[in-house]
Amino acid sequence: GASQRAARLRLGRLRRVRTHTRPSTVGVMSSPRDTPGAAGVSSPNASPHPACLRWCVNITRWRPSGEHDGSEFRMLLTLVPEHERAEVLKFRYFDDKKRALLSRLMQRTACARVANVHQSDVVLSRTKGKKPFFAWREMAVGAGCDQKDTQNPKHQPQQILPNAPNFNFNVSHEGDFVVLVSEPVAIVGVDVAAPGQARRRQRGNENSAATPNIAELLETFRDVLSVDEKQSIVSVASSESALAAEDLFRRLWSCKEALTKAMGVGLFFELKRASFSFRGLDGKNGNISASSDAYEAFVTIDDVPRRKWRFRTERIGGDSGGSNDSNGSNDSNLERASCNGHGHHWITTARGPVSDATDAVGDFSRTWRLPNAGSEDDEVWRATVGAPAPPFSSLTVGDFVPDHMKHLFENAGGEVYF
Repeated sequence: GASQRAARLRLGRLRRVRTHTRPSTVGVMSSPRDTPGAAGVSSPNASPHPACLRWCVNITRWRPSGEHDGSEFRMLLTLVPEHERAEVLKFRYFDDKKRALLSRLMQRTACARVANVHQSDVVLSRTKGKKPFFAWREMAVGAGCDQKDTQNPKHQPQQILPNAPNFNFNVSHEGDFVVLVSEPVAIVGVDVAAPGQARRRQRGNENSAATPNIAELLETFRDVLSVDEKQSIVSVASSESALAAEDLFRRLWSCKEALTKAMGVGLFFELKRASFSFRGLDGKNGNISASSDAYEAFVTIDDVPRRKWRFRTERIGGDSGGSNDSNGSNDSNLERASCNGHGHHWITTARGPVSDATDAVGDFSRTWRLPNAGSEDDEVWRATVGAPAPPFSSLTVGDFVPDHMKHLFENAGGEVYF
């Protein structure tokens, strides 16, 4: 309703806080490739399925000279269609332009890698609920191959993604990070929650965090939190601290956003209908402890458990444990050091049954080859939705430039890591 949309707008305004930057020190953890034949993930942390991707970029470590007027940023803009360039440049702040451009480059690179086609041939579209998807059926015959190979059945659009029958992806950009996730069968959504989203800012200094007011938080978001979720927040505020309670709120919000983004319902889903609880992957109860680095989340919608869904919420940035190596990354390939000084972020990945997706026009559903995936909560579905996913790989901007154009990116001032 109107109050829920207002709450989302309030949170959105707090989300659009510019971040500090520091010199880039991170190297490549897994490098996307834009050449046919390299559809698999060539990283030590690769997923068992090549269409299951988990990518993360820290935008504070990318500081192109001249900002949006510089040659590096302008070169990257040429990699997306004209209408997407306009969408990127309409943002007021440069950090928002960076997030928008990176998001689009990551989407195109992911589709090119998984579908084994050239990045320039990828066709992207959106559902009525604004969920992005790979419109591979709209690709030209022979896309991604040489002209002499256009009669090869393997290079027809109908033969794309044979091992990823319901390939879909989702992106989120917030605070320091832009993230992308993809799945071969289950519908997927992702949300990254930055620190201080619901926190009162000290007047005149939006980078200075004040102690969160939990009563104010609960009042502001009364129409998006369930009764159980409100009680959990109050309990954590009483037993631990207001900061821990705010941290729990951000995990809850991230789960709700990941769920609605997976389903593609946009603002038309009342968030309080979905109530989440957590179980720390270290064995702790996530509702009464804020010390875990990763949680499994469980959802009920309208008080009915939705057991076909799987949620994973994990901490990045800030002091979340683990040691940093000389490249600024740890053994899980995820940057732990947050550059804005505000602490950690949370990433939630949601995987669910195809039947829960909303596609009013039908273009998204026409890309599925297994439209009944998840119709039964049987062993096949549980194995599908519970399949291992790789840890998030920390990538750099140069990883999303096609191989044959990397020299142009370097000439424009960009950095490419090998």
